[in-house]
Amino acid sequence: MEEKTVGILSGLVSYLFWGVLGLFWALLSFVPALDILAYRFVFSLVFMAIILTIQKNWRAFFKSVASLWKSKKIIWVILASFLIAVNWGTYIYMVGHGQATEASLGYYIMPLFNVVIALVFFKEPLTKTSFLAILLAAIGVVWFTIQTGSLPLNTLILATAFCLYGVIKKKIELPASFSLMLETIVCVPFGIVYLLFFTQVSFFSYSPLTIGLLVLSGVVTAVPLLLFTVAAKTVDFVTLSFIQYVNPTMQLLVAVFFLHEAFDPHKWIVFAFIWLGIAIFTVGTIHEYRQVMFQKVK
Repeated sequence: MEEKTVGILSGLVSYLFWGVLGLFWALLSFVPALDILAYRFVFSLVFMAIILTIQKNWRAFFKSVASLWKSKKIIWVILASFLIAVNWGTYIYMVGHGQATEASLGYYIMPLFNVVIALVFFKEPLTKTSFLAILLAAIGVVWFTIQTGSLPLNTLILATAFCLYGVIKKKIELPASFSLMLETIVCVPFGIVYLLFFTQVSFFSYSPLTIGLLVLSGVVTAVPLLLFTVAAKTVDFVTLSFIQYVNPTMQLLVAVFFLHEAFDPHKWIVFAFIWLGIAIFTVGTIHEYRQVMFQKVK
């Protein structure tokens, strides 16, 4: 019970952290999104190197890398690195361009995207409640497209990239610190090349406060991910499913009340469809979970 309590608290803190992270990126809205992404790679690597040094885990880390290379699973790590870079970059861009509300929408529909991916990649059966939830989410996206005159590509990219990232992570069993370290190692060379040859503003031309925030970007990337790993290992699926909605809910509240983004009637309609879909999906998930547990007891 004590272990589960720690897991639930870790999950809540990680999702609250992710939920308010939009405020952090908003402070850097004047810095180009690609620059922030590149600095995020660099300083995530620095922070994770410090973590591995403190844990004295370098030997185990290199052993894991050698094993991945030998089994050719390193290809999946490279692909995972690309997907998480797309997710991070898209989110930073959206917050910096007044689209934090749409970003929260992406994280709301993410569990429903997981169902679609499970159907396509793992041939898992689609339940009636899952089908209805996905249909309602699709109606919400179509309504958004009709009202704005354009498909919410950034929202869909955000959700799709992270869902596919999750699929790949299932193929590679690594501790969170090793996984994040390896993914940043893959991405850092691209970040360094960009910062050396393509950025328009040098690092030290920013104010001390901005430099401090850019350095801190590595910490705010790693800490919630490490906390989430603790939760994922100790908390059951249903509980974790409920906790995960803290993230987009916090993002939405931050977008409306702190970043002062408009939440006009057509957005209410879009979110109403999404929320109804989530409610149906959650009820269906709980029902299925109870049935499984009941059969186990029998």
